[in-house]
Amino acid sequence: MTSRFFKKIILPTLVTATLCLGGFTPVKDANAADKTLSKTDVEQIIHDYIVENPQIILSSVDDYQRKIRQTHQNEALKRNKDFLFNDINSPYAGKLDGDVTIIEFFDYNCHFCKTTFSEVQKLLKKDKNIHFIFRDLPMLGPTSEIAARWALASQKQKKYFEYHEALMSNKKPITDDLLEKIATDLGMDIPQAKKDLNDKDIMLQIEKNRALASSIGVNGVPAFIVDGEMGSGAISLERMEEMIANQRKRQKVK
Repeated sequence: MTSRFFKKIILPTLVTATLCLGGFTPVKDANAADKTLSKTDVEQIIHDYIVENPQIILSSVDDYQRKIRQTHQNEALKRNKDFLFNDINSPYAGKLDGDVTIIEFFDYNCHFCKTTFSEVQKLLKKDKNIHFIFRDLPMLGPTSEIAARWALASQKQKKYFEYHEALMSNKKPITDDLLEKIATDLGMDIPQAKKDLNDKDIMLQIEKNRALASSIGVNGVPAFIVDGEMGSGAISLERMEEMIANQRKRQKVK
């Protein structure tokens, strides 16, 4: 156990146990002067308290680890702010100069990403002053990778949101035939799209997204960033609106 960990977590907990002890106060002997607790007395009190309340230590450790993760994540967000919010190659929806920017990391094989997309659609229809950036993060197998490449190829033909919408609404297994059919239905230039699938810029965009996700601690999808606030998992429309409102309040304070 490191000295830093002991001082930041264990020691404060032990002090609390000693001083509070569920309402503990030094007891006065009616027939004698105030007694001073010896080192042995204090150690015994602390020992008994920890044995009877082990969740106190576990809770303190969890809180400490959570704070450390949050600190590292905030630092990573600041370091990568420019690429996160100003990358011109990332597909987007909504208003380019919206007052709040939302970023979503997703995978086309992710059930929760598909569930959340309906909430994203509602948000884009309801709030016309947001800038919503899509970050393809294929992590659920080879078909996730090829689907992301087709989606980014559709961006070159200004069909990204329509292609993204079709894939997020799709309930069938992803196959090459399915990906090509979606492109055909959208009126895309198929030979050009197939050529673009291996375009170095598309491959690089996906690798940048992976590196970025790793850097800021995104290890699952869907994951959202609302300006500087992160949220993981399927998020409801109400939660997204709450995060947006928080950012707008902060902007007013500034």
